[in-house]
Amino acid sequence: MIIHLVRHGQPQMGRDGLYVPSAGLTQLGNRQAIQAAERILEIKPEATFTSNVPRAVESAAHFTTISNQPAHQIDDLAELKTGNIWDAPDDIKRKITTGDYHVDFKSMGGETISEFSKRAITGFSQLKTRCASLRLNNVAAFLHEGVIGTIIDHLEGRKLFEPQRRVRMPYGALITLDTDSGAPHFPGCWETKHLDEISC
Repeated sequence: MIIHLVRHGQPQMGRDGLYVPSAGLTQLGNRQAIQAAERILEIKPEATFTSNVPRAVESAAHFTTISNQPAHQIDDLAELKTGNIWDAPDDIKRKITTGDYHVDFKSMGGETISEFSKRAITGFSQLKTRCASLRLNNVAAFLHEGVIGTIIDHLEGRKLFEPQRRVRMPYGALITLDTDSGAPHFPGCWETKHLDEISC
């Protein structure tokens, strides 16, 4: 199965650099999502998926608007549950905003990296099962950087997502994976040519 994994557009952020709870997209984020949707339209996926998180749902909605293809939600493909990070000490917030996720999210009501990895892989298995039952071979999914990284790590035989293993994935970027291939799934670069603001 070929799956095109798209990161959602830029979400609204607080002054502390953390995601606003249930945040939608910024104006730039909507533009990135539209550009990603136009790129995905060229690929002609047979089905589209997303998580249940507003920033991913809104990104997928742009594709639905131009394609009339509804996006199917899979809850387990949501990003890492961080709990109440907004009341965390400033040093913890700084770690998170710089991409260092080695903090105790569990103590804030969130989940561990291990719990997140298992959940995201479960969501990916649900996606593959749904595609197999419908005999789909070419699909797209508007998701989150952590989930996309977890899927890549899983396909390459790693059990846990490591946030700093790869260069950060730009908002609206995508990567195309062949889930049946045994080859490395990260070519060292995200696809960003469709985005005005970024080049790979």
